[in-house]
Amino acid sequence: MINISNLIKRKEYIGSSKDLYQRLLDHLKGRDSNIRLQRSIAKYGIESFIFVIYYWYKDPAVILTDIETEVIKSFPFEDLYNFKKEANSSLGYKHTIKAIRKMKLRLKDKTKHPMYGKKHSIFALGKISKPGVKNPMFNKKHTIETKKKMSLAKSKTPLALYNKNNNLIKTFTNQVELAQYLNISKSTIGRYLKSGNILLDKFIIRKFKE
Repeated sequence: MINISNLIKRKEYIGSSKDLYQRLLDHLKGRDSNIRLQRSIAKYGIESFIFVIYYWYKDPAVILTDIETEVIKSFPFEDLYNFKKEANSSLGYKHTIKAIRKMKLRLKDKTKHPMYGKKHSIFALGKISKPGVKNPMFNKKHTIETKKKMSLAKSKTPLALYNKNNNLIKTFTNQVELAQYLNISKSTIGRYLKSGNILLDKFIIRKFKE
């Protein structure tokens, strides 16, 4: 199962396949792929994306679409390129109740998600069965122009980080800066800012007013 993330728009695509390498090539070449993702790649350039393997299953009893659906549900749907909240496929796998229950428990607490708040390099693709040098993104790095675009895309709303006792810990110029400080995603910052809930059982995020 793969994740394709747009570093500028902060949007992601979740997908699964029996052959991840071929699936990745289909996305890169626009063959039977997600039109939203294709337009985004055409607009921002392939160097603005990273590719990550979430899960790698050798057990044919695991139904990939059920697991993919659970992963999709672990993200705000508006942050995804996916068209549907539930995956569907004709892969023909049969699932085991034990495997699906285990996945649901694993994703119930999003802070325990294996990808929660993590950043990944393009070399995460090395886990694909094909040799790295044959990978279309092998050894590529972000250009200066791309980094400038990413910087311009940052939120400009100042934020303040408090502890549970409402004591100010630190202020930040935007969501991206706070996300980097806590090592979590920008979308997570946005959700907790909007809800006012306690983050990681110890932080409160508010807009900062001087």
